[in-house]
Amino acid sequence: MKQGSSLFSAILLSLLLAGTSFSQAGHTLQGRVITPNGSQPAAPVRVTLTIGGRRVYETFTDLSGRFSFPGISRGTYMLTAEGDGRTFVDTSTYAEVSAFGNAPQLFTQDIQLRPIAAKSVSPGVLNAFTQDVPKAARQKLEGANKLAYQGKNEAAVVQIQEAIRIFPAYFEAHLTLGNQLLRAGRPDAAIQELDIAREINPNDERLYQSFGLILLQQKNYPVAAAIFAEASRLNPANPLNALMRATALIYQASTIDPASPKDLEQRSHLLLQAELALLQADDLSGKKMKADSLTLAMFYDLKGEPARAADELEDYLRKRPGLKNSEAIRQEITRLRLKAGNKTSP
Repeated sequence: MKQGSSLFSAILLSLLLAGTSFSQAGHTLQGRVITPNGSQPAAPVRVTLTIGGRRVYETFTDLSGRFSFPGISRGTYMLTAEGDGRTFVDTSTYAEVSAFGNAPQLFTQDIQLRPIAAKSVSPGVLNAFTQDVPKAARQKLEGANKLAYQGKNEAAVVQIQEAIRIFPAYFEAHLTLGNQLLRAGRPDAAIQELDIAREINPNDERLYQSFGLILLQQKNYPVAAAIFAEASRLNPANPLNALMRATALIYQASTIDPASPKDLEQRSHLLLQAELALLQADDLSGKKMKADSLTLAMFYDLKGEPARAADELEDYLRKRPGLKNSEAIRQEITRLRLKAGNKTSP
């Protein structure tokens, strides 16, 4: 089991946090998911690519809100960013890939999320936190968001720090700076900023989503699961919190080698909790938000259902022709089929 788990572990987090990697064959459609004020969402967003009503690919945005679909052909595609059920609704836009010739070309289409027009108050912790922020500090943060959208991350950090200098207790600025530092590959500095933000306002789920993503990157899965559980407590209506908690639990279960009945019992308990969290995310999202095929393949393999795990991986490859690590995934499918007693490899 550890061989299969190590393969999944090597390729899954990169999908969740940085989008899917395809070969360079064909054209590339890329873009960003942005909020109405031009900033990136606080957590990864699932983006689906369809053509003629047929789903082609899906991926998650990275920590900058970016997504990419390489290896596609000419046509009119629809891009759909899933809403979080709390702040934004599902938002779709069209992109025209009108390439001429055989040379690969790059196309860009952003998705600006549409806010929910009217929201009822969800059960859970009511976050009524407000701040009287000086205008100069607000302008600095707004400018930083625009710079980040333009890819000028270092300049954005300087602007955010200026906003904090003007108003040291600026919650949104500390939270934004923490996420910006995390995208820059500086997790320790990011944690410091997020800690300051938490001291100012401990009841914002976005803090815990960011903390959880850092812990996932650091492979501290037990604490990540607990952090996502806190995010769910703060906003039990957001399916993303449940989905990310399920992901952390599955990873945690994959690290346990059931050498003893006690270890097996612990792993079974984690998988049961993960299954409940997956069902919760499915229910909260109206069956729109599901774990990706790699996560589910790991989940089913750990549960002792290798045939279902192989089915998920085969479906994953069908939707992503030309994937760079396709050979490694095919080897894993063969292992799972053999484990299931099916000697016919794909």
